[in-house]
Amino acid sequence: MIRRRREDAENPAWPGLVDIFGFTLAFILLLWFAANWPEQVENLERKNQDLGARITSMNADNSMLKEVNQSLAEKLRLQGLSNQDLSGKIKQLEESNANLAAQTRVSQANNLDLNEKILRLNQERAALKDIGLKDWEELLKLLRAKLAKSKMVIIPNKNDKEIEIRGKPRVTFETMQYELSPSDKHRLEVLAPILYKLREKKKFFITINGTADPRELQDGAPPRNNTELSALRAATVAAMLEKAAPGLGQYLRVTGLGVKGRKRTLAPGENPDEIYRQYRSVSLVLKIDVAAIMQGTSPKP
Repeated sequence: MIRRRREDAENPAWPGLVDIFGFTLAFILLLWFAANWPEQVENLERKNQDLGARITSMNADNSMLKEVNQSLAEKLRLQGLSNQDLSGKIKQLEESNANLAAQTRVSQANNLDLNEKILRLNQERAALKDIGLKDWEELLKLLRAKLAKSKMVIIPNKNDKEIEIRGKPRVTFETMQYELSPSDKHRLEVLAPILYKLREKKKFFITINGTADPRELQDGAPPRNNTELSALRAATVAAMLEKAAPGLGQYLRVTGLGVKGRKRTLAPGENPDEIYRQYRSVSLVLKIDVAAIMQGTSPKP
């Protein structure tokens, strides 16, 4: 075993040396801090200023964000109100659409009903078109046989079930007059009994159309104008027919058609009274009385 010698023991001066070393190190550190303290303070102040600036900027950003947030909140509020208004309008539109759909259904139903009525009316019209056609054909045949040797012209109109009778030459009047000439009276007196006997066989009525020439007529006393004058001419013929064949008047209809024809420039030597005579006339139109035929064929109650 190796023994430890005395001189190998701890140095009694060592603790002092440690203290001196620690003091020296602390002194050196104090000197270093003293030498760098202004710079450290300056750095701290700079950092503090930067931090203050950042805080100020953040406060400004925060204020701006608050304003933006308030603006967004206001916009959201307005948008909410707009959405509510839009919802109300959408609801109104939906109600309007529902009402329109209901009206459309009603209109469609009405259209269907109207189409059915139109179809029914067309069918009735087609049926009416044939009513009286046979009577018209038979009446035309009888008239042609009765008036074959008379000075009358027969003009048939099948579509309207009418037959026009004109004189040949035509029954005319003097200017501004409504009295018949003796020859025209005689022709109509011969015609009247024929028409009355035909009326006993076929149901028709007679329209007497009077006309006037295109020259203007204005007078304070009747006839005051061409319409009244033409009506008086038709009435004169009606009175004469009734006189020649009593009872025929109930089937007569008087119509004043007024002016017929157009005025024209006359050549030298032309007499206007004779040029326009053809327009101062009357015509007789026999029309099948469809209503009377239908009434006669309808079942009695």
